[in-house]
Amino acid sequence: VFLFWINGTIGSLFPSYTLEAFLCLLIIAAMIPLMVAYEIRRHYVNTVEKQMPEFLREISDMRDIGMTLQSSIAIISGSKTGILSSEVKVVARELEHGAHLSNALVRMEERIGLVSVKRAISLLVKASEVTDYIREILTIAIADLEHYVKMKSKRFNVSFVYLAIIYLSFGIYLFCAYQMNVAFIASFEGMGVTFDLSQNKGDMFHIGMILAFFSGIMAGQLSGNSILCGLKHSIIMLAATIVVFIFFI
Repeated sequence: VFLFWINGTIGSLFPSYTLEAFLCLLIIAAMIPLMVAYEIRRHYVNTVEKQMPEFLREISDMRDIGMTLQSSIAIISGSKTGILSSEVKVVARELEHGAHLSNALVRMEERIGLVSVKRAISLLVKASEVTDYIREILTIAIADLEHYVKMKSKRFNVSFVYLAIIYLSFGIYLFCAYQMNVAFIASFEGMGVTFDLSQNKGDMFHIGMILAFFSGIMAGQLSGNSILCGLKHSIIMLAATIVVFIFFI
């Protein structure tokens, strides 16, 4: 983006408010890599959390028919596909090479890096060290994980209303800026009255940039309980600000 600014590409694309457009594009370009990394990680987390209860349930069923925990993991790793299965396959390979079951499972939970998964795996490890009858313990772990996933889904459904309100509020600001600087002023042209709106447009553009960035951050905090989740919303709102103030106002 900086090179495009130096060689004049941004100036040719945005002849008016070139500096403001450059700052918006610079902020967007800085946020995109972090946003992509966060969204990939969020997809990984959601997938693992949804697959973990089924993984524990299959272990419980195989234990009921007399199979060892090591054999259960080996069979599951060979019969499943997906993100969690790739981690289970790593555990199965470590067991084949002589690693202790507890150590292999602990390394798996460290690779995944989720508190919910760590709680379930730790419970499985401790239970396997104490007793062979782990079905009731696994049932508790499965219920805990499923409740956690359900609460996350419920949180998103509830927060969607607040997300819509934030987008609506930002849209109202852009609409008011357009009406004030275009439609409202146009009504005076028939009277021969002219206004110099360059300073007003510039100030409203600056306010729109600030509002777009922080509204996106707030939307992410409300919907995903993370500021990083709001980066995509900030990018969308900053892009909308550029389009409205440069091409429509």
